[in-house]
Amino acid sequence: MPIDDTDLRGMSAADARAYAIEFMTALKSLERDLSAIGEEMSLWAKRVELAASKGARDLEAGARAKLDELSAKKSSLATERDELAAKVARIREKLPMAGASERSVDPDLLLAELRMAAGQDPDDRDANDAAKLKSEIGALGGDDALAALKRKLQQEEGN
Repeated sequence: MPIDDTDLRGMSAADARAYAIEFMTALKSLERDLSAIGEEMSLWAKRVELAASKGARDLEAGARAKLDELSAKKSSLATERDELAAKVARIREKLPMAGASERSVDPDLLLAELRMAAGQDPDDRDANDAAKLKSEIGALGGDDALAALKRKLQQEEGN
């Protein structure tokens, strides 16, 4: 089975974009090569005409051979370009889906949405929990430590 080089699964969004750019760059390069061969073919076609008008059959035959060679090369590159253009089109179609697995989910937001969909309060904590939490923090001595830190900072600012 041939490898599908337009498959972007498993790539991050940035990697997929870089991969697509490589294909697009190769396509542009092929198009430039085809343009250059077209110009070279035009030059050799003029040489064929010139040799024919001068009656130089050996030069005309050589120029025709070169023109045929360029024509075959152009045909091969055109086929390659068409295949590459089709691959670029497929990659462009798949690009928006690349990196879809990277999207993260906020678990707290999801929980709140699910609780609302179930007809419950999105925040499952009640007032008693808040008071209990505050008393537990106080029991740990957090308030005393914070007050001591504030006093120390004020003394240092005074000096």
